[in-house]
Amino acid sequence: MRYLAILGSHERDGITAGYLHAVTQALPADAAVETVFLRDYEIYPDTKGHPCPALDQIEAKLAASDFWIICAPTYWGGLSGVTKQFFDCLRFRLVRMNSVGDTLPGKYKNKHYLSMTTCFVSSTENFFTGITDQTFVTIDRVLTGAGLIKVGEFVGTGTWGTHAPRPEKLRACQRWGQRIANRPRKDDNTVKRYLLLFVMIAAMALVTMGLQAWWLGVFAPGKFWVTYVSFVVIFFVLLASLLHFFTFVRHRRR
Repeated sequence: MRYLAILGSHERDGITAGYLHAVTQALPADAAVETVFLRDYEIYPDTKGHPCPALDQIEAKLAASDFWIICAPTYWGGLSGVTKQFFDCLRFRLVRMNSVGDTLPGKYKNKHYLSMTTCFVSSTENFFTGITDQTFVTIDRVLTGAGLIKVGEFVGTGTWGTHAPRPEKLRACQRWGQRIANRPRKDDNTVKRYLLLFVMIAAMALVTMGLQAWWLGVFAPGKFWVTYVSFVVIFFVLLASLLHFFTFVRHRRR
């Protein structure tokens, strides 16, 4: 397996870089691992007839890798500027566009990625305020739009006033390195998602209809289970069809 770590921080050896290093160090000894520090490159948008040499270099590394690790701090409640600029400039290399301007997955479809970020605030404050949410939303919007499969997220909170990564967070990074080691090159969780959807519908319908039967007595005697099963099946088919349409069919038709 080949792993490419993208570091979008201001410092090459800061706290954010320390967490990324902990992940890459936990990968198997025989894994091919490379880290790209974005500030080492002069990144600017491609123009007609004048592609950006830095993007050519980084894109070659992206194409050769099976797994991407995107690591960038959260500033002002969003993705760091150097990383956002990188994604903006890389846009037309990540996705393909149809005649009406819709983005479709490109040549990186079915690769995997892990998102990592850091922030000044504590874990408690981040839990209630979601300071890092927009960072992950941006990364997901870019990479899932390109067809990549998300494996997970890591947040290194409480970096304000500290000079080194927190030990418990380093251990979490090491666990992530072990989890992503030798991950399959391709997978498909579609069936798993639909099974989970069915279980959720069945459980919620049972609770709702059970309360209706016990409290309001709205079902005819002896008809509860027939009504319950038919409701779950019909509701699941309709909802799954809608989800399939808006997730797959709608994008293909445009």
